[in-house]
Amino acid sequence: MQVDLLEVMCGMFRANGIQVILHTGQQKSAVIDYGFRSKIFPDYTYATLTQQIERLITPGTLYQFQDDLYLHYSIYCFSDKAVSQAGNQGCTNIQKQYLVIGPVLFQPISTGQFRTLMERLKLPQKLESDVMEFFNRIPIAPPFDNWNNILIYFLSQLNQDPLEYRFIADNHLELFQASYTDYQFTSESDVALETIEQRYFCEAEMINAVSAGRLEQAIKAHNQFMQFKLLPRTPDSLRNQKNMSIVLNTLLRKAVQSGAVHPLHIDNLSRQFAIQIESASSCSQLNALSSTMIRKYCMLVKNFSRKSYSSLVRTCMNYIDFHYTEDLSLTSLAELCSLSSSYLSASFRKETGMTLTDYINNTRISQSLILLNTTSLSIQEIASRCGFADSNYYTRTFKRLQGISPKGYRESIRR
Repeated sequence: MQVDLLEVMCGMFRANGIQVILHTGQQKSAVIDYGFRSKIFPDYTYATLTQQIERLITPGTLYQFQDDLYLHYSIYCFSDKAVSQAGNQGCTNIQKQYLVIGPVLFQPISTGQFRTLMERLKLPQKLESDVMEFFNRIPIAPPFDNWNNILIYFLSQLNQDPLEYRFIADNHLELFQASYTDYQFTSESDVALETIEQRYFCEAEMINAVSAGRLEQAIKAHNQFMQFKLLPRTPDSLRNQKNMSIVLNTLLRKAVQSGAVHPLHIDNLSRQFAIQIESASSCSQLNALSSTMIRKYCMLVKNFSRKSYSSLVRTCMNYIDFHYTEDLSLTSLAELCSLSSSYLSASFRKETGMTLTDYINNTRISQSLILLNTTSLSIQEIASRCGFADSNYYTRTFKRLQGISPKGYRESIRR
């Protein structure tokens, strides 16, 4: 149970772009701030930081730290008992003694805070973009009380002992602070370069996942991508969010196109989302719409991707998708492709594992499911609209493919 809870907790944070570090010593201390201090101050060392953490942190206590860069970290040291118990269950991750979650911010850094920081660190104006890009990549966490309660719940379950909690701000404990004036800043910092590279990497991961119809990976990559905040283009936050949603819609549309989905399918879905984006009245609506967009574009790939098929079979499938209401047959499709019926039938079955007639019927039944779910049309009318000349044949085909009659399906939906 402990192993599962730790994996769930770490996976939850990482899926939202929040860094989670499990380690025993200083070998990973530099990544605690993505190496920011060492990039701005080349002579900076993290050894002192690691030593203070090891000296000050008591096992079984959750520490909430706010450092001198306004960044927040949650640090926890597993007790020997917890390490031993987890080790007996075959977990490899729990063997690492320290759990560090962060950095995060609970609200975006203000202009005043940013100016104060630049002056305190004595950084020149030419480094502003680097420092700002660093803060743009820091995830915005839930409100502090919610954040703290989540961690207390998971860690108390992991340790199975009462959990103590301490909040320590930098002005009370110089845990992260160093004499920055002792160091010479580099004139060519690569903080902005690295941040932008990582943002584009997350974007590419999302596009690749959507083009393959992998929903879980696409959602994870999108969550990580959204943690990289962009500078606002207008004073209107809703307009900025709409612009970002439009960009996402465009990226998803191109991703699905690379998955060999017919442009007509893509255009229909893209147009629907464009209308919803412009009609949204709040940022929360747009945030919810983002997940819906990713899910529906992934479904589009799963349902209509023709990437694995030859040009011939792809042409037939697309034609059926858009002309399922017409009188379709093997003969008519063979004439359309200027091929013999036997050759087309054999080619189609070899690549798809089904006959052309089966594919036609599956397509028509799929369309009828939409009408059964969203309209009160009669069974006869639905059969006609989906290309079945005989409603009895439609009912028999529906029952063979769905295991229930159209009427029974509709009643089950209403129940």
